[in-house]
Amino acid sequence: MSWGIEIWDQYDVIEKHTQFGIEFVEKFQRFAKERSRIEQEYASSLRKLAKSFTPKKKSENHENGYTYSWSKGFSSVVKEVNDLAGQHELISETLTSQVIKASDELVKELKLDRRKFLQEGQKVQSALNASIKSLEQTKKNYESSYKASEHAKQKYSEADADMNLPRVQVDKARANMNTKIQYCEDCKNEYILQLDNTNTHQRNHYSTNMPQVFKQLQDMDEHRIDTLAEFYRRFADAHRKVIPIIGKCLDGMTAAGNSVNHVEDSKSVIERYKSGLNPPGDYEFEDLGKKDDDNTSTGSGGSGTPAGYRGTLSGTGRRKEKKRKGLIGMFHKPDENKEDFSDLPPTQRKKKLQQKIDEYTDKVNQQMKAREAMNKMKDVYTKNPAMGDPNSIDDQLAKNGKELDFLRTELQKYEGYMADLEGHNSTPTGTPKSSNRRKSKVLDDENTYATSPVSSVTSPSTAASQRSSMSSQAASTAPTSPDTGIGDTSLNTTGSGYPPDEFSDSEDEEPTQQSGLEKVLFRCKALYDFQATSEGSIGMRAGEMLDVIERDSGDGWTKARRGGNEEGYVPTSYLEIPSS
Repeated sequence: MSWGIEIWDQYDVIEKHTQFGIEFVEKFQRFAKERSRIEQEYASSLRKLAKSFTPKKKSENHENGYTYSWSKGFSSVVKEVNDLAGQHELISETLTSQVIKASDELVKELKLDRRKFLQEGQKVQSALNASIKSLEQTKKNYESSYKASEHAKQKYSEADADMNLPRVQVDKARANMNTKIQYCEDCKNEYILQLDNTNTHQRNHYSTNMPQVFKQLQDMDEHRIDTLAEFYRRFADAHRKVIPIIGKCLDGMTAAGNSVNHVEDSKSVIERYKSGLNPPGDYEFEDLGKKDDDNTSTGSGGSGTPAGYRGTLSGTGRRKEKKRKGLIGMFHKPDENKEDFSDLPPTQRKKKLQQKIDEYTDKVNQQMKAREAMNKMKDVYTKNPAMGDPNSIDDQLAKNGKELDFLRTELQKYEGYMADLEGHNSTPTGTPKSSNRRKSKVLDDENTYATSPVSSVTSPSTAASQRSSMSSQAASTAPTSPDTGIGDTSLNTTGSGYPPDEFSDSEDEEPTQQSGLEKVLFRCKALYDFQATSEGSIGMRAGEMLDVIERDSGDGWTKARRGGNEEGYVPTSYLEIPSS
């Protein structure tokens, strides 16, 4: 249906209707802005809530309390709430970008088009009004001329009937009548012509010109309606798109609830606070008649109580105090933490020592990997001096060696504490005995360090000076206290700089070469072509299978064998490394 046909006479109504439509779009825009603001404020409140209840990682409460399933579950719930806030922020951003900005552009477009179309309508209407006004004017002229001609005819008839009037006046009346009649005919013809033009203009106005203006206004209004419908869908989609993620957040909260296990939490409490001590024995009778017993302690505290330890019951304390403390000292903290954790109960002490051993083992492994990378770099510089000066790596290697000596000394010290705690004696060289698992791991890493390729890129004198420096550093930093279980002679300065029975397990070492070639770790596939541009590297083609004989140690290069005998380094990123 067309506005120009159905409501051709409602131009003023259509003008008001289009204005109301634009105002309605502005109203929806304000509604979307308010919704976006509410979503943003809600997201900010959720983030603030999550932040206020997120445990501080460095706080004591986090270390002591957030190790149980119920506390971890709460942390997961807080995290999911924080993620939920992100989804509401996304709703706000989507409404702003896809609804609010688009509606603002639509309002500007509608106002501009409406002004343009109304101006065209006013122009067309003005042309029709001008034509009608001209018609009215010509009709008025025709009417006046007709009356004048009729009056002239009457005057001429009267003059012609009056026999007393001179002939001159009669002729004058006849000439005036003819003039008026001619003027009337001219006005009549002009009126007829203008009437025809006005009728033609009016037909075109209501059949072509104004319907075209109405159509433009109708198309504009329909575009407004369709765009509003799209805005409604976007308004809903902004929320619908995040519903799956919100569902995942809620599923995460449910999973956090399902992960709570009271049995495991009870075990964690036991593991965390178990002292390993025996309950205190009975009090002995004190005979006040025997003065010799005044200076002796008659209590029979539980065995295995460490010196200075304050337990939950006073049966393990001194007997000079007559009153039992009961649970007074349950939550009392020691005045200071000793290096060997001897102020802790046996079980807790063992846990702390094991943490220290793990910590220093990880540091030793990191330093060894860094040393291996530096040796590779020095090897490359030696073979290709244009890439760098090999001597520039010496200072880094020396610093790395000192750091390794210090870390190994600390590691041996805590392993000695652990050995004392487990009731084992130290070896003749002062090397503590630890568990087989820990022992084998440290030995493997240190043997790798002892046989690192530094000797292949340095002169004999340089290598000897480095070994001497590391040995002297280790000897100067090694503790000589009997409590550590490490003696002064625990370092062998004639070898690699480390205790011989700790780092020379030749029986457990696997050979790194077989029949003159290094052992193949696994096979991999080349993803891209690579051209060897420096000494020590080999080329390869995409799709070619290579034998990996040395893993990437962090420098981006992997040592591989090609064709069974050609060995060298290739970029790790060019290889398809198997997952296992």
